[in-house]
Amino acid sequence: MQTNPNSGARTAPKEKRKFKVSGTVIFNILVAIISVYLVINFIVSEDGLIDLLKSPDAFHWGWVVVGLLVFDCNMIIDAIVTQIYLRAEYPHFRFLDSLKVAFVGVFFGAVTPSNTGGQPMQLYFLSRKNVRIGYGSACMTQKFIVYQLVTTGFSIFAVIFKFDYFRTAFTNFWSSAFIVVGFVVQLAVTAMFLIVCFAENITRKLIRLIYKIMVAVKFVKEPRRKIMTIAREFKMFHSANRMLMGNKKRLVKIFLLVMVQICCIMSVPYFIYIAFDMPVIAAAHGAPVGNPFDFLCIQSFVLFTSNLVPLPGASGGAELAFSMYFGSYFVIANISKIKPAILLWRFITYYGAMLLTAPFSYYTKGRKRGDLTEEIEAEATAEGVVTEYE
Repeated sequence: MQTNPNSGARTAPKEKRKFKVSGTVIFNILVAIISVYLVINFIVSEDGLIDLLKSPDAFHWGWVVVGLLVFDCNMIIDAIVTQIYLRAEYPHFRFLDSLKVAFVGVFFGAVTPSNTGGQPMQLYFLSRKNVRIGYGSACMTQKFIVYQLVTTGFSIFAVIFKFDYFRTAFTNFWSSAFIVVGFVVQLAVTAMFLIVCFAENITRKLIRLIYKIMVAVKFVKEPRRKIMTIAREFKMFHSANRMLMGNKKRLVKIFLLVMVQICCIMSVPYFIYIAFDMPVIAAAHGAPVGNPFDFLCIQSFVLFTSNLVPLPGASGGAELAFSMYFGSYFVIANISKIKPAILLWRFITYYGAMLLTAPFSYYTKGRKRGDLTEEIEAEATAEGVVTEYE
């Protein structure tokens, strides 16, 4: 009878894994705490949602539903714009898939700082639908640039035509800095994307500068491979971008659709204003009565200042900006509806949108870190794209 020579040997004890809390986890927990605190505060504090529900006679839920439907139309328009871009090269791309692209972008944009997670996930989804990375990137970036151009143009228009109202928000140094920096950042982001889109020589110089910084600071592993991937992506992007820019009729159609989309987003506070019967209350107290044009302009102020806050959904900054700009319309004499107004606005434009689009995150299930990088390299190799770094 043979015996196992290892039968009496002791098995090595399994090494215990050390539990580490990453910075990302801590950041997400802090954001969740801030969001929960703000929601609870707007519900239970004085003049909050609970006080509103105790005397709902002057409140019209129908207008809230209208605001919700109008805001949801913006996502449908976004899907239409996406389909127009994609069908330029993929004529049989389905509208249902374009809608999924829009919903994926909304959800991952909502849960990531400064809306940065939406486009990478959209590109991943498009790659699963056999859309080339370079072309998909050009479509999504062009769409974002059109959106930025329209919102920036609207903001400049609003500042010019509503300057007196805009000036009233400059109550102290911090509020003034918040407003001015927000406006400058919006202009800078728009300018940067225009440079990336149309100035290839400047883009190459920027890539070289980024590469030198990576090498000098050493905060990125394999900087050479990373910069080559970036360079390849821009090469493919510029190639697709030139093709997309060739059709002026398509561009005009997209600009018009995006203008309607932005009006849908910016009109939500006005429907909330009507829902609280504030025009009647304002007229009864001799206060100015807001109109749709006023609210569209003021909401553009809210957007460009709140976008300065680098948190998911601009948590905290969005509520502060809304209160700062719309306070005079929702606080009249001893009547204050600003807290429930903020809560309803955030539910329609952020929390509700996130809940609606969350199921569509399923379509990015299985994505691994580096998937897009590998696909960019594979596509670049197939198309013969090389960079000066190779």
